[in-house]
Amino acid sequence: MNPSKVAFTLCCAVIGCSSIALVGQQAGMKTDTGVAAHPHAHELNGFLLRQDRKAVEAALGKPFRDGKNSDGWHWCAYHLRGFKDNYLVAFYIENAESFFNGKVVQLELTGNEPSGLTGFYGLELGDSAKKAEAVLGKPSEIRHENDANVDLWDYKNSNYSLEFTPSHKLSSIQVDEGPVGREPAVGGTSEVYAFAKAVKMHDVDAMMYLASGEIECSKRNAFGIQGGKARKILDDRRSAVSLCLAQAADAILTLGPQLKSTDTDIRIWEKAPSGIVVKFPQSSPLREVVLMDEAGSPRIYEVTFR
Repeated sequence: MNPSKVAFTLCCAVIGCSSIALVGQQAGMKTDTGVAAHPHAHELNGFLLRQDRKAVEAALGKPFRDGKNSDGWHWCAYHLRGFKDNYLVAFYIENAESFFNGKVVQLELTGNEPSGLTGFYGLELGDSAKKAEAVLGKPSEIRHENDANVDLWDYKNSNYSLEFTPSHKLSSIQVDEGPVGREPAVGGTSEVYAFAKAVKMHDVDAMMYLASGEIECSKRNAFGIQGGKARKILDDRRSAVSLCLAQAADAILTLGPQLKSTDTDIRIWEKAPSGIVVKFPQSSPLREVVLMDEAGSPRIYEVTFR
């Protein structure tokens, strides 16, 4: 991964400007590495890729800076409330003809203040390079970024990269949607059943991994997660979408791990990427669950009752 990076002058001022390579690594050298230890990331700072811009701004307010990158994406930088220097940058596509219009396609969390768990494999800003390597494995490549005086760890088989200060502290995490037009991830009943179990057990980590950034649950009305941070909304058992998903989970689990009597088909939309639909028998209060590929994995996109 080589994501678009937005670096501000304040970042260099915060972390210092002396040039020190990581212990045991020379800037720019490649490491002996295999495939990254984890599947593609989908969450950062409580938000999910493909959430709407309105969800980010409902939680963080208006951006303090914005612009466009070389891909034409509109990026917006938001202060993290309660922290002086930490910020989140969200990248959006602005194209009324695109399925991704107004959706988050990349997230970047940067700062020198520990601000709690990020939703990124148990890591947080300020963690050591040693801890990050223990969690993620060795990166495909390490190179020094002179403009911000950091070492960038790139994981070529994944959709994320990390940056470390001269004192080997995690200062930035970037996750993105990944290449457009790749082969879609294959999924179906196993993800639907796993999601239902996660909802039933209130395993928010699993729910966040399996949920689309656009997840909706429809029972007369449609309820989603565009009112703020996805993690906060899904963690709230009383939120409208959580109540709807809890009823759906009960209906799914009654069919057992094999989801007996369900049918799985491909769902094709005119402007959106294709997805997978799991159709439920007439005896079920559920009509269907739709999955879409996001960041290299199938995610629960739409849950619909009859």
